[in-house]
Amino acid sequence: MFQGNWKCSKCGGAITELPFQPRSEAGLTCRTCYAKSKDPAGGGSSYQNGAPADTSTLGASTHDDRDVPDFADFDAPSSEPMSDNGLDAIGATAPAEKPRTTGNWQCATCGAAITSLPFTPRDVTSLKCIDCFKRSKA
Repeated sequence: MFQGNWKCSKCGGAITELPFQPRSEAGLTCRTCYAKSKDPAGGGSSYQNGAPADTSTLGASTHDDRDVPDFADFDAPSSEPMSDNGLDAIGATAPAEKPRTTGNWQCATCGAAITSLPFTPRDVTSLKCIDCFKRSKA
């Protein structure tokens, strides 16, 4: 739980503890206002002082749902998996080719020619070709 000093966006009441770190105060509601928004009649609630008065009226849930929004109403188009495994939804693209630096260097270990590197070398006295580099890491 996160401790803080926030205000309810509906009633202006104090909120001192949240199950998440809010990015801003916009949209934060206290337990009372949250419970009222979940009550179909918009009035009284089974919540008293932030706790349920009678847990039998809350359903057969095995965990504490008081501070968890109900996402059952979320407008999902279908329950079938996406044909592209969701890649289009996040705008995923193939990894970009890393920039390479070309030049004429010599391997400090075996003397082989090095013409391309995935970085710009600061010191060329200790450069290693890919084979010598792999051997040094083994």
